[in-house]
Amino acid sequence: MERDITTSSPLTFFNILRSLSKAVPILLIFVIWEAVTQIGFISTQILPTFSSVLRAATDLIYSGVVVRHLLISLYRAFGGLAVGILIGVILGFGMAVKKQVKNFFDPIITLTYPIPKVALVPLTMVWLGVTDQAAIFVIFLACLLPIIVNTYNGARSVDQVLIWSAMSLGTRERALFRKVILPATMPYIFNGIRVALPFSFIVVISVELVASKAGVGYLINGYGGLGIYDYMFATILIFIIFSFAADRIAVRLMRRILQWYEEAGAL
Repeated sequence: MERDITTSSPLTFFNILRSLSKAVPILLIFVIWEAVTQIGFISTQILPTFSSVLRAATDLIYSGVVVRHLLISLYRAFGGLAVGILIGVILGFGMAVKKQVKNFFDPIITLTYPIPKVALVPLTMVWLGVTDQAAIFVIFLACLLPIIVNTYNGARSVDQVLIWSAMSLGTRERALFRKVILPATMPYIFNGIRVALPFSFIVVISVELVASKAGVGYLINGYGGLGIYDYMFATILIFIIFSFAADRIAVRLMRRILQWYEEAGAL
């Protein structure tokens, strides 16, 4: 037992150092930011000092202002992402299994996806008004293609040997999808979700900047319009940190769920 603790301790310490070293470039940016604003190289009327941004961030968190707007933005982002996952997975599998489904939806997706999703905000406002549903709809459209493409590619890349082996062992055709095709496609689906996740954050802020009465984008726009730039940058910084944390949590969850896939040596 003592030998295990001794050997694991240096490894743990090394892992901590390696994790901290990844933060050095970001810390360097913050130091340079503080320096150029403190010495007057860049006017604080344009770019507030990093220390003032930190103070503003602390005030926003303790007052609960940013928390309330953050929860609204998360509801919209995750709502659109959830609908995108549901529809995207169904369409991806449908296009992989049925050629008629692929022939019908492929040209529609190809033609509509290059359209900037924020450009649809005025149209969704006409249809749904300045509501959460309008924001969720635009976010859903932005998240849809990565889910469809990854699900389709995953379903098409399932090894036929696995399917034949399962059938030879008595697996019925109805159970084949649940026991073979879906598990083999899961890594691709999760990859599509990880691509779509930042899309949901980007689009929700874009939508709220254009048309919203609440949310992080609305808060950023409000502080910027009033010239309260330290609070504006503080709001942006808080959202960036949360977005990064959400991505890390998603990766950890995916690795835990797909532990069998990693153990097989595929990752």
